[in-house]
Amino acid sequence: MPKIHHDMIQPKGAAYRTSQLHSRSHYLEPIDDTEGRLSGNSRIWGDADPEVQSQVIDMLVATSKDAGLSARETAHVLAIARVESGFNPDAAAGTTSASGVGQFIDNTGKAYGLDDTNRFDADAQARALVSHFIDNRELAARRGQGEVYIYKYHHDGPSRDYGGLGLSADKVMPLLDRYTRFVETEFEFERTGTKLDSDAPSVSGKMVVKQVSELLREGQRSEAVRELQAGLATLGFNDTRGVPLQADGLFGSRTAQAVRAFQAEQGLQVDGVVGPLTRDALDRAVQAQGSVRPAFENLQRAQTPLDALLSVARQGDPEALKAAVDTFSRTSFAQDFQTVIAQSGSGQPAAEIEPQGTCGPER
Repeated sequence: MPKIHHDMIQPKGAAYRTSQLHSRSHYLEPIDDTEGRLSGNSRIWGDADPEVQSQVIDMLVATSKDAGLSARETAHVLAIARVESGFNPDAAAGTTSASGVGQFIDNTGKAYGLDDTNRFDADAQARALVSHFIDNRELAARRGQGEVYIYKYHHDGPSRDYGGLGLSADKVMPLLDRYTRFVETEFEFERTGTKLDSDAPSVSGKMVVKQVSELLREGQRSEAVRELQAGLATLGFNDTRGVPLQADGLFGSRTAQAVRAFQAEQGLQVDGVVGPLTRDALDRAVQAQGSVRPAFENLQRAQTPLDALLSVARQGDPEALKAAVDTFSRTSFAQDFQTVIAQSGSGQPAAEIEPQGTCGPER
């Protein structure tokens, strides 16, 4: 018998009228009630038994955890599922082709492995929703935007505006703190200041739990954050636009972007949260970089990525210049330049490949 997450269960929503149904809607399709399948009672938002909703929640958390999402990011996935389907795996919109836990319209669903054979499969929907969340998180990060934009892109797509930002602020964001506490309490995420250390030695075959004196994450302000920003700037890790960090002690979205870039390079879990493994890797990297620290202090003060490179080049230090070139090559400016050069050679126009939205009108 699955555990029932009573505080998360949603009531049945309102039904669509026949006059509202779109020709592409899956609302009137029969429900597969095969024994053992996670199924809702109807296509209506939230119309699934508590046992089914709880299993959908468990599946979303497990899929998020497998993808390396943090507790808050997992809470964000849960909040999107709650707003979209009320945790009913068989939910379907009447006015669009949106369907399933994440309410993917047909076109977007295809990009995430959903089709006529698995459109209402809870496991397939969970994988699609987590993948789509990650893509939209990265899209917002590339554009220097905060987490409130993640659901906007889920709802609107990358370039349209169907009111998703307002819905995110009103419906999704207010759930995040409570859902984060739920994830941390009910599942083994970052709980009570402890975290599993995968590098720690085992004792009698069990993983050692390493104490974390302070987890640094977005929204915090402290001297420890200031030191983190200085370390990232020393190593040349900037925000996604290539703008160097300022050591102001405020852990904002730009600092989180730099942390994720550092974690990716180090082969760590990319979650934007600084725990003991990230902190240790940062300390080691800063110590190894000590010989070129003055050059990177100049790099931090420069106004643009190109100014930063020129600033170091003028010093005539080959080692510092090499480090600065490596840093510049990771900026979005340099990557965009390389893309334009490559595509101009092939006669193809430059175009950004981005995920589509799920809930906007059919297009």
